[in-house]
Amino acid sequence: MVTGLCAPAVLLAVLLAVLLGGPPAAAAPVTAPMTTPMTTPMTAPSPPAPDRAALAALRSAPDAVPGARRLAPCPDATPPVGTGFGDVPPGPDPAAAWSAGRGEGQLVAVVDTGVAPHPRLGGRVVDGGDFVAGDSGLDDCDGHGTAVAGVLAADPAPGDMLTGVAPGARVLAVRQTSAFLGVDGQRGVGDVTTLARAVRHTADVPGVGVLLLALTACRTPAEVADPAAAPALGALRAAVRDAVDRGVVVVAAAGNSGPGCAPNTGGPVRSVPVPAWFGDDVLAVGAVDDTGAPDPSSLAGPWVDLAAPARAPASLAARGDGLTTTLTTPGGASTPLVGTSFAAARIAGAAALLRARSPGAPAREIAAALVRSSSPPPGLVPGTRDDAVGYGVLDAAAAVRGGPPRTGPEVRPEPAAAATDTATGAAPDTGATTVVVGALAVGAAGAAGAALALRRGRGAR
Repeated sequence: MVTGLCAPAVLLAVLLAVLLGGPPAAAAPVTAPMTTPMTTPMTAPSPPAPDRAALAALRSAPDAVPGARRLAPCPDATPPVGTGFGDVPPGPDPAAAWSAGRGEGQLVAVVDTGVAPHPRLGGRVVDGGDFVAGDSGLDDCDGHGTAVAGVLAADPAPGDMLTGVAPGARVLAVRQTSAFLGVDGQRGVGDVTTLARAVRHTADVPGVGVLLLALTACRTPAEVADPAAAPALGALRAAVRDAVDRGVVVVAAAGNSGPGCAPNTGGPVRSVPVPAWFGDDVLAVGAVDDTGAPDPSSLAGPWVDLAAPARAPASLAARGDGLTTTLTTPGGASTPLVGTSFAAARIAGAAALLRARSPGAPAREIAAALVRSSSPPPGLVPGTRDDAVGYGVLDAAAAVRGGPPRTGPEVRPEPAAAATDTATGAAPDTGATTVVVGALAVGAAGAAGAALALRRGRGAR
């Protein structure tokens, strides 16, 4: 319980948190703190070991998902949403968070549905390839990748309060999935093996220091334990491990509960998010609501490291040059910008700020600084971990102040021979483990909140 604040002061703290994209202001000490986590502790199967042989075998995959074609037209340009939308990241103290710069010189890979070259990304978007249709990473029918890129790196503009966490960073746009494409009439393309190829390719691009995976393959424990799934999961784990070992901070959304992804409420988990499940190799990001409490749609589990606000009041539209407050599914439904995707985008932006401050720091030191500086919400004892919010909520200013020692230029090791990929564009695969985007996966999973969730396809293992 928080004491020492009158009701108006509490309300003001909450309103400031909504506007500034951080947890409610901690103006008074927590009395009688909880001695147990906020959520019932959970158990989960261990993630697979990296399988570099399986990853190397993907080199022979075709350049695009065979037979992939557009099954639904891209949504029309978003009508103007007016003014006053957006929030001012990276939290209550932007000046401190931006004291070492706004991410200039950093290249953040967004492996998602593509990223449109929106004017408010200031010519800072680089085409990283298309791993599903063999076209361009700058093509984003779904709008999800563009929206998370806006939370990450949008330029400020008069008339609204949208500013990316790292508005000086460049964005490497990689399309790895889309609900608007399909094969043989089945909507949705992108699987665990296309993701493995995309991650490996991204890590080989010179200058990439942060990799944002605002997507989730939601699996049951039985599915991840299926021997048929092992090659694809092992290949993805190898790609992620190699990226981290080469200095890339990998940020992964923890996923949202909803249709096809049962919530985890304690004890053995019912849902396993891939790749957030991969433990020390990724920063797994949960979400909090506007009050700083765990967002009910955020998928809890023992993999969550830290959290950030789930809601993006507005972000960049993939069509036109305006803002949007929703995403449109292939069926025409509108879904709000809420979920762990947008929380993860904030964390990736903060990682870019730390990368700019300490470019030579190993990826795991950058990740540790973000976790160490996080702010525990009321009810969570500092230094303890909870399965919903990890060690706390992002505090970008504290991370920059107390991050890794300032270092010289980053020196990245060369990729291992087994991980070298000569492909310069798209490179998907249709392996034994197939997860595809469902009709409600982009944006909100029904009414549960928004994140790109790669859903398991018909007949997949």
